[in-house]
Amino acid sequence: MLQRYTDWLLQRHKLIVLFSLLIILGLSSGLALLSISSDLRIYFDKDNPWLMDLERMEQDFTGQHSLVFYVEADNEKFPQGIFNPQTLELVYQLTEASWQLPFAQRAFSLSNYQHTVVEQDDLLINPLIEDPSDLSVEKVAYIRKTLLQEPELNGALAKDNGKATVVLVTFVLPEEDSEGATTKQVVDAGRALRDQMLAQFPGNKILLAGTTISNQSMKEAIEQDLQQLTGLSSLVIISMLFLLLRSPSGVILTLAIIASSVGLAMGIWGLIGGKLTPVSGFVPTAIMTIAVADAVHLLVSYYQSLQQQNIRLLRRASEWSSQQIKFAAIKETLRLNFSPVVITSITTIIGLLCLNTSDSPPYRDMGNLIAMGVFMAMVLSLFLLPALLAWLPLPKGKLATSANASNTTNQQVHIMSRFADIVIRWRKGLMLATIVVVLGLGSFVPQNTLTENWHLYFDETFEARQSIEAMNQNLGTGHRIHKIVDSGKENGINDPQYLQQLEELANWYRQQPEVSHVESLADIIKRLNRNMNADDPKLYQIPENRQLTAQYLLLYELSLPMGLGLDNLLTMDRAASRMAIVLKMTDSETLLNLDQRSQIWAKANLPSVIVSDATGLEMVFARLMRTNIQGLVQGTGLALLMICIVMAFALKSVKMGLITLVPNIFPALLAYGVWGIVAGYVDTAVAVVICISLGIVVDDTVHFLSKYLRARNEQNLDAADAIRYAFKTVGVALIITSSVLIAGFLVMLTSHLNPTRDLGILLSITIGFALMVDLLFLPPLLIWLDRNKAVKVDAFQKAA
Repeated sequence: MLQRYTDWLLQRHKLIVLFSLLIILGLSSGLALLSISSDLRIYFDKDNPWLMDLERMEQDFTGQHSLVFYVEADNEKFPQGIFNPQTLELVYQLTEASWQLPFAQRAFSLSNYQHTVVEQDDLLINPLIEDPSDLSVEKVAYIRKTLLQEPELNGALAKDNGKATVVLVTFVLPEEDSEGATTKQVVDAGRALRDQMLAQFPGNKILLAGTTISNQSMKEAIEQDLQQLTGLSSLVIISMLFLLLRSPSGVILTLAIIASSVGLAMGIWGLIGGKLTPVSGFVPTAIMTIAVADAVHLLVSYYQSLQQQNIRLLRRASEWSSQQIKFAAIKETLRLNFSPVVITSITTIIGLLCLNTSDSPPYRDMGNLIAMGVFMAMVLSLFLLPALLAWLPLPKGKLATSANASNTTNQQVHIMSRFADIVIRWRKGLMLATIVVVLGLGSFVPQNTLTENWHLYFDETFEARQSIEAMNQNLGTGHRIHKIVDSGKENGINDPQYLQQLEELANWYRQQPEVSHVESLADIIKRLNRNMNADDPKLYQIPENRQLTAQYLLLYELSLPMGLGLDNLLTMDRAASRMAIVLKMTDSETLLNLDQRSQIWAKANLPSVIVSDATGLEMVFARLMRTNIQGLVQGTGLALLMICIVMAFALKSVKMGLITLVPNIFPALLAYGVWGIVAGYVDTAVAVVICISLGIVVDDTVHFLSKYLRARNEQNLDAADAIRYAFKTVGVALIITSSVLIAGFLVMLTSHLNPTRDLGILLSITIGFALMVDLLFLPPLLIWLDRNKAVKVDAFQKAA
């Protein structure tokens, strides 16, 4: 069958090239239809229960889309920190202008904090800064005292050191903003306002944070990766191919195959309405890097076949035309490589498709997109590449002459033969040393903690990262999570028992080492009770009378200006309130453990209220990380089983199928062991490496086994000589493809997204270990398994 396919391809090679180009151009047109999703919620399925909880909270309270202006005073110019007239006026002007931002719903800061005082029988509610022109020494001192003494404010708007404060703006954005047009509008307006304030008030620093900044930064990072990584990957691949192939035509052909593979995969994705997500910047580089392997194996084999065919003809003193030599070399190339290329592509696709076990759509999309690109690379390598080779003239320097045939052919072969001799001679020691290294490094795998540090997604060049770290350092506001405390009845928040239990929950959180601040309705009620009792500090407590609490709240709400009501704290029916817990910068496991402890404590100590699981975008991400990694572990097991079955079926041998597990398991153990030493964490990006690498690392094993089995079956060589034959025929290609893969993935070190960088580093380490296992452990293993007996496997021969 393969012979008929090859004959048909060579007879119609020009037509095939033209037809392929039309298909490539047509489907690649979908690239123009691709759009980038900037919403971090794209990480979740729409029916994700935790996302639905978050959306319900946003419906019951004000929206959570935010823009935070972090304001810090220059220490040299303002040693008193933010408590100086210029910085306080900046906060006032910034707060007033923030109300005019597009889609703004609320702007809150120390300037418009509704401070309550009592004069005789009247409750007076006024903003802390009413007139920015009247910021006398006494007024500034009063503002400082109020901020630092009020539990509601200390830790939220300022800390004791007085270094910084924030202006928090919340927005109601249109529901359909997946491409981030309105988010960009908000961020652009926020950046313009920031620049205006900095010009007006020098000596202060303003950084932007919040969900809108994170979303926009994610989109900008994706765009940077798509441009930078793709271009740099192309440059690295070209350089590596020129260095290793030493054939301009071979480099051009390889680039044509990988560029077409990327164009087809991404184009089809655009045609079916797919969107680019935060991890999509990795996809073109991954497709290009993986697609190189098929083209390189075929080209190296083609060049070797050209020389062998010509040498054979020279020795027989017969003459063939260049086209006959070329066609014969193409036939031999496809005969040797058709089945290995198909099998390696299938195993790679299996590993990638197992990313569909992830709970996060972007990682599923990434796996499907790269799998599509690998499939396209396989088809183009076995269909278009041979047709192009048949059409193009013979490559210069790849044909041997009678004078230099031996040297030209045997230079690389001699090196690989010597290496094979070393491996065979020291096979027992190499097997033992590899096992010791695997066990040694593998023992560090448990050192990896399953966690997610999403505040570290961006590198230090992004303002989103700078602002998060500055806010954490000077305000202790690294994360914000929310609890809904429900009384179970309308107007239940006025019940003293409800408020008392709300206060107990807030106090429990304040005692936790991770927590820096808690915002609770109970604090407002206690402040009002103190105010209405001549500001007696002893009466900073929950009133015992339900009617009194209701009157306090009614009086307070009627006095609040429009836009600063309690709708961000209370439900419409006054049955529940929202508690905000502000934490220092930490990881997802800490958040999950804190919430688990809080639930246990609440069930034991708060019998009269219903306390929800913690929610908020960061909390939802924490829960996603745990289930996502669990899904990926299941996907990895499924992929290993499927790859083993495919290999056993292809090789007609359960033993050979099991052998292929070695280059899958050993490199992963080695890589994650090294990762446990140098990093010590496994987040979602690091966890997907094993799925992506599963099929990739087995490719070299398949090619090595194919040559080994041919030597055993076709040439009746013993195990040691079959190993030598495999090294001579495929050793160079293995080194070239692995080197290109490692270099291509190391390009991701230039990404501004740390998950992408981690992905590239760990993939490179894994592939490097896989090459080591294939060259140093697999040959001794084959010799040991096949000692003193003939091999019955002839799957590759039959397929040819």
